[in-house]
Amino acid sequence: MKKYFILILAVVFFKASWGQVGINTATPQATLDVVGDVKLDSILFLENPGEITEIRNSKLLIRTTQNKINRYDIDISKYGPINYAQFIFSELSTNGLQDYDTKISTENYIVSVQGYHYNKFMGNTNVLTHSNSDNNNIEGHQIYAYENPATQTWFLRAFINNGTFRAENATSSNFVDSPIDMYLNIVIYRKGFISKEKDPISVDMGNSSTGNAPLPPGF
Repeated sequence: MKKYFILILAVVFFKASWGQVGINTATPQATLDVVGDVKLDSILFLENPGEITEIRNSKLLIRTTQNKINRYDIDISKYGPINYAQFIFSELSTNGLQDYDTKISTENYIVSVQGYHYNKFMGNTNVLTHSNSDNNNIEGHQIYAYENPATQTWFLRAFINNGTFRAENATSSNFVDSPIDMYLNIVIYRKGFISKEKDPISVDMGNSSTGNAPLPPGF
């Protein structure tokens, strides 16, 4: 069998030196044109694949769990390497979003909050944050995604530190505690496809506001 295989390769390379070779086609369109399946039991080297300037509508080649090479088409895929979604929380409590389970698996995905905004009634952005301590304090936000080890899913939080959201009263100019509409821009990365997690980088700042973090491994 090995002798036949070597003979076939010799014929292919001999013909390739004189023109184009087709397998399962009488009209080859390249130096070697194969119409059908190709099985490789070892390594495939592409020493000079050429430069491709066309990016739009291009497809990726991926290896499946069965070690098959398939063309990846994002239009028919259940997910993309990088996914974007906007979560809209209507009539959110004046206390904000404390714990919202997205049901997105922490094993398969990484979730990150990339942006947000909030308003009150038909795009009215006249919303204030109010401190529970006194009227002279300005409290900060806490808006982020985090992993819940109990459910192994990603949770979202969006609230005011020790404070509440306030909106203008419809019948007066006073601001009162009020539900709001919260918009969170979420980016969802597929693990093992295009993103790679790194271990946490802990830095003792020694009560300083400046410093240098160690370079993450692999960079």
